[in-house]
Amino acid sequence: MIKRLWSRNSLDTAVASGWMYGGRVVGLAWAVLMARELGISTYGTYAIAIALSALIAIPLDHYFIVRGPRVGTATFLGDRSTRLGGGVLLLVVGAALLPAGFMGGFSIGKAGAEIAFNAAKSEPIRDGHPALAYRRDTARQVLSAVITAAYFLNADDPSLEVIGALTLVSFVPFLVRAGFEARGHRAIRPEMTLRTAAIIGEAVGGAVYSQADIVLVGSLASHASAGYYAYGSLLVWSLAAVGQNYSYTFNATLREADGHRHAGPALRPTTLLSVGLGLLVAVVAVVMAVSGAPHELWVTFAILAPVTVLRTMSSVFTTVLMVQHRDQFRTAVTWLSAGVKFAILVLIATHGSPAAAVAFLVSDLVLTSIYGLAVHRSPEVGAGGVRDARGIPPVEGPNDDPRW
Repeated sequence: MIKRLWSRNSLDTAVASGWMYGGRVVGLAWAVLMARELGISTYGTYAIAIALSALIAIPLDHYFIVRGPRVGTATFLGDRSTRLGGGVLLLVVGAALLPAGFMGGFSIGKAGAEIAFNAAKSEPIRDGHPALAYRRDTARQVLSAVITAAYFLNADDPSLEVIGALTLVSFVPFLVRAGFEARGHRAIRPEMTLRTAAIIGEAVGGAVYSQADIVLVGSLASHASAGYYAYGSLLVWSLAAVGQNYSYTFNATLREADGHRHAGPALRPTTLLSVGLGLLVAVVAVVMAVSGAPHELWVTFAILAPVTVLRTMSSVFTTVLMVQHRDQFRTAVTWLSAGVKFAILVLIATHGSPAAAVAFLVSDLVLTSIYGLAVHRSPEVGAGGVRDARGIPPVEGPNDDPRW
């Protein structure tokens, strides 16, 4: 039992998560410090800008995230150059627009910086070594936190524009290194097919699902409520990334096994991991309530505890479904869940961050249930699709490249 739980995949997950949370803890401490120094409404404004940047970055970057574990080495290296160059271009555009307005300039610049930085981290993730990627991520987060906090703690009248500019500067050293690593690998044009459209459609739905709720709460309730909900959702998405890290350690074996679920994460350790993380959020909510934290904040965290369980499980299922090439299925489920989430949120958003947490809980229950059934209860699936009784995949069309 212990041997099964502490497999190489589990140990790799623990190391990757350790590096990731080194950066996430720094980021969360920075957010608390910023809210204390500049006010929760100012932090809420910053969180809304971050959400907008994700709405830009996720649809543009998801194509490369999906292709990364599936394509051959030469194609991957060309994609990485394309991803890096496109991200740097957006970063430069956003930085140029920043003096004219924080929300627009920072959102575009941060989106580009994240895309380019994801390119820099993509090779170790593709090879099943997320710890190496998160080591870079932690270093970047620490650098950003140090230079921005030093500014707003010492400036007489700190501005969000300068904080945004310093955040973008923190990416530069890592992107310079990525540029050297990408030398000699020519950028390639993204594939323009129905498969690409499905992947982008999923990404747009995922971006709306994960970020637009912060923007909507800020618009219909208050920037303070957006700030409280941003705290809670930051913790949920951070903890759920442990599940993602766990599933990443199966990338190579899943790819070699043509996406068969038996080569991926088993249901029992996935469930144990998810429940443990959910209990952690529940404990945080109890500590907040006992210590006199704002009512809206601790209630939000209490509702988000079961969301953490669901979100962690769905993160694991998503990786399996990606390697299985089930792109159109994921797109449909993502949009269905987003529709559920925002139908609820529009009706109750005036109640602030707890309302957003309730909408998150219901929609994630829908998404995780469908994903879980697809991975663990559907007929055996590989990269070629559902197989017949002899294990033979259906005939591929002329545009279906089985390599990705």
